[in-house]
Amino acid sequence: VNEPGLQLECDACGCDLTHNIRIRCADPACVSDEPVDICPPCFLAGKEFANHKRNHPYRVIEFNSYPIFSEDWGADEELLLLKGIQTHGLGNWKKIAEHVGTRTKEDVEEHYLSVYINSPDFPLPVDTDFYVNREQFQERKRRRLAKMDAVPPPGAKVAPTSAPGVHEVSTFLPGRLEFEHEMDNDAEALVKDLEFGVCYQYGGDELVEDEMDQDTRARKKWKDDKAAPLENGCTNMTFLGSANGVHVNGTHVKAGSSGTNEIDEAEELPHPLPTETSESLAFKFTLLDMYFHRVGKRDEAKSVMFDRGLLEYKKMQAADKKRPKEERDILHRLRPFARLQTAEDYEEFAADILYEAMLRKQITDFQKYRRNGLTEPSEIERFEHEEIKHVGLSPEAGPTQRRPVPLDLSNSPSLHLLTPAEAALCSQLRILPKPYLVIKETLVREYARRGGKLRRREARELVKIDVNKTSRVWDFLVQAGYLKLSSE
Repeated sequence: VNEPGLQLECDACGCDLTHNIRIRCADPACVSDEPVDICPPCFLAGKEFANHKRNHPYRVIEFNSYPIFSEDWGADEELLLLKGIQTHGLGNWKKIAEHVGTRTKEDVEEHYLSVYINSPDFPLPVDTDFYVNREQFQERKRRRLAKMDAVPPPGAKVAPTSAPGVHEVSTFLPGRLEFEHEMDNDAEALVKDLEFGVCYQYGGDELVEDEMDQDTRARKKWKDDKAAPLENGCTNMTFLGSANGVHVNGTHVKAGSSGTNEIDEAEELPHPLPTETSESLAFKFTLLDMYFHRVGKRDEAKSVMFDRGLLEYKKMQAADKKRPKEERDILHRLRPFARLQTAEDYEEFAADILYEAMLRKQITDFQKYRRNGLTEPSEIERFEHEEIKHVGLSPEAGPTQRRPVPLDLSNSPSLHLLTPAEAALCSQLRILPKPYLVIKETLVREYARRGGKLRRREARELVKIDVNKTSRVWDFLVQAGYLKLSSE
């Protein structure tokens, strides 16, 4: 239970009058500022202070704790509820409940919706006839407050820290569930400067305009000036030092007026908003659709990370280390299917694939044993031991270099900037489109700056990446005709 948001004190002695009867001065000298409230003992003693005198008229204000709209809500709580909504805003039920002091946020929301919003006499509150004994009402209220006091207060919540470096993924902001650099981070550039003017489509012509709004007044004045009668190409007005009846600020002066008031008013009013045409609306809606599509792909990728626990990097790394190399390779190839299934379905799917791979391996081993005439477990164990020794002594048993898997660029936002040949090259070299375009621009610019005298060795020094990738990009640019080798 909290103290209500409206706290009242005696202006003479300072005692609390929030839940007590008080005397309010009714003299104009005291009600001009904040009202003067006095407790009954100070009123009986005839205390005087500031502008208040003992002979001033007064009113007795009783503590309105009787119900008026509902059998379990007093009039004082109704007043605090409306004052809390006015102060904190409709929907901020937690703050409103703290303002009322004797209700939870669930009680406050339910009572407001049932009494004020869902009233048969809306916008008036419900009008219900009931009789409640004052003593019984107060007794129920005391029991309810005692029950609320018995509930232990909730513990203080630790504020989430939203800063990189406090999570296993250094660029992740856990308090905001965002990354420092989001996927397709430039998606907002499509709509950051998008503005809408006056729209008469989609029901806009049915809306009632506010006559006092500055945009409405500016548009009305612009239409009146445009429709003003012209005589011999100009209006009948006092010459203001500019030709064609147009003031220096671009406004027309109506006939029969000095022009000063209209000019001042035009300077105060903003320029009227443009009217949206069907073509402009279609163009802006297309930009919004493009933006929503790109943000949807970003949210889809983030939901996959959150649902699968991909941000728990250390936990995933420890689990991968416990698996054999063959299982890790299979799970790596299955990752693209994670987007097509829920987290539970994907885990079950991956487990079934691993079980199938194990069965295939066992079948292959059994067929090999049968071809070699092995039927006893002891013979199989001795055969495997000899096979390991033979493979270890073989000169061809050296470590083999595994070729990297081509990079999937289907979801890259800059893929449309590449030709098919460039996209294939980036996939093989595992380079994203934007870094490739930077490398290409660097080499071509330096080639042009040096007048065509750029060597492969010098290109490797310009681009700080793997020298093998730089050589592949160099060869591709030469074959595509961007660079031409010198005859030297």
